[in-house]
Amino acid sequence: MSNTQPPISEYIKQGVLITITLALCLFGIKTCRKFQAERKIIIELSSHASESAAYEQFYQENAQENLLKAMFYIHSGVKMSNTPAELLAEVMAADKKEWFSSEKPNKLPIRKALIHDTLLSNYDHCLKLGLFENQLNLKALSKGELPTIVNGPNQGEEALILNIIPPAALPGAEKLLPNMIISPPLTKEEEAKISTPTEFELARAKRLAQQLTTADLIAQEAYRKVIDYYQQSSTAEDQKKAP
Repeated sequence: MSNTQPPISEYIKQGVLITITLALCLFGIKTCRKFQAERKIIIELSSHASESAAYEQFYQENAQENLLKAMFYIHSGVKMSNTPAELLAEVMAADKKEWFSSEKPNKLPIRKALIHDTLLSNYDHCLKLGLFENQLNLKALSKGELPTIVNGPNQGEEALILNIIPPAALPGAEKLLPNMIISPPLTKEEEAKISTPTEFELARAKRLAQQLTTADLIAQEAYRKVIDYYQQSSTAEDQKKAP
């Protein structure tokens, strides 16, 4: 029998096949790891965007931590080529019953919409303030701590969380996710005028109060108290301006 060696072309073919097989294996491993990482982000974000996290916090500090951590996980998802809208669409999916188990399922759409819109708007605020632009800020957000502003006139100052409806108008409002806005610190002039909202701030507060009422998160009586609070504030301001 002859010991004829396979032609060089056969070795080349085998080498190509081995290379392709290894590349496919590596691609599969990489894809699997990316999928697992994305699922972890969705799970974490879901826990911070859930109905209980958004509306049932006992303490203001916990509510604020929840919002900041949600910002971290949205940013983490965006780094993996997702958009904030895509991430939140996955979180708000109809089958997420473990996160949205309201006793009033007919109120879930507006409750979800409030969470969705709040997270998107706050993510946009974080982008404008540059809160994702360094590792120290990302570490702070992951812990639920306030980051430092990187962009704009308040560069170097710590961001804060404001309330659309003040607790004076609606006790407990400071613990509701839709009532929180990540913001630069107030100027002295803004602090002095915090009890006299602008027309825009007034309209936004009334709209949110109506949404909270429609979602059965506050009672009609609480809604009327919010409206009365702003009417009284407006009357007091008019009296100050009167000659």
